[in-house]
Amino acid sequence: MDKNISKIAISKCTSYDKLKVKKSLYKSLELLGGLSNIIKPDSKVLIKPNILMASSPDACITTHPAVIEAVISALLDVDAIPMVGDSPGGIVKDNVEHYYKATGIYEVCERLDVKLLNFEKEGVYIKKRKNQTYHIAKPVIDCDFLINLPKIKTHGLTIFTSSIKNMYGAIPGLTKTDYHRKAPKPTEFSSRVVDIFALTKPDLNIVDGVVGMEGSGPSNGTPRELGMILVSEDAVALDHYICHVLGKNPKEIPTNRIALHEKLGNSIENTQILGYNPEILTDFKWPYNIYYTLDRFPSSLARALIRLWWTRPAISKKRCINCKICLESCPVDALKDGVIIPEFDYSKCINCLCCMEMCPNGAVHQDKSFLYKITSKFQF
Repeated sequence: MDKNISKIAISKCTSYDKLKVKKSLYKSLELLGGLSNIIKPDSKVLIKPNILMASSPDACITTHPAVIEAVISALLDVDAIPMVGDSPGGIVKDNVEHYYKATGIYEVCERLDVKLLNFEKEGVYIKKRKNQTYHIAKPVIDCDFLINLPKIKTHGLTIFTSSIKNMYGAIPGLTKTDYHRKAPKPTEFSSRVVDIFALTKPDLNIVDGVVGMEGSGPSNGTPRELGMILVSEDAVALDHYICHVLGKNPKEIPTNRIALHEKLGNSIENTQILGYNPEILTDFKWPYNIYYTLDRFPSSLARALIRLWWTRPAISKKRCINCKICLESCPVDALKDGVIIPEFDYSKCINCLCCMEMCPNGAVHQDKSFLYKITSKFQF
């Protein structure tokens, strides 16, 4: 096999039953030659799942604990020392244990005697890339081996989130929100995401594709049964392939396009698929993003259309419990206390959708103009 060819191992898995998940994961790992060939005994291995918010595993927002448990078991089999860590979205501070308990990860790690890390307390390394400065949680850099453990989901700003985007959680605390403020345009923000991925570059990527999320992801979408667990050392090839399976041209996803252009991994053309070969979906629901669409128009026409063709976050009075998490998560202070629910100052809003992403009750949705509603029926 050509060394320039990336390998993706896939096993069918239609349930989060612990034994079935473990069997599927082990099969994928065996297809790649097994963990013993890439991880030395006593290696300190950091497992970095997606713990966006304190939600139940059944909500399909975070990496399922059954998948995390299977990865831990595989590491213990090769005498490695597993650790689990992430930085959830929003304001966490000292309350990260709440996130671990809500997502079911705490119970797994406590039972298997695996250390849970709080990225907010572990300190950071200052890293630079393309004249930008980033604060990376020390455990991500200090570990002997890094396993990236994302979930397949859509994303209102970056369209898609999996292996590349999951490493954004290597940034502790509200610094993540600050990067939204500094790079408000989707393509600019996606470039920041790729920078962070390049600085952290996981050694192995294991994707929870048993049940993903379509529509208004990454937290308010609809669970979608996908029935697979994917493993690869090449995160870029993996994200390209997953988008292909979901019926999307991978290069229409900005993080995919940027990472490929910067030669951080391979495209589908230079990838070998091992094991289960899933069918291509034709009905997967993707989010619609006006700003990517406007890139296709001349600047003068785009400026004219934007006045009539818009979307912006809004809050449902019926669903809002006034927890104020949206206020805390907004990077530009575009929200303030209202009489009943928080109120938007749209002159400040940068449409980053952090408020929608972090709302625990799904109360934040996208308000759309009449022209937007009509044109959004046609996917770009």
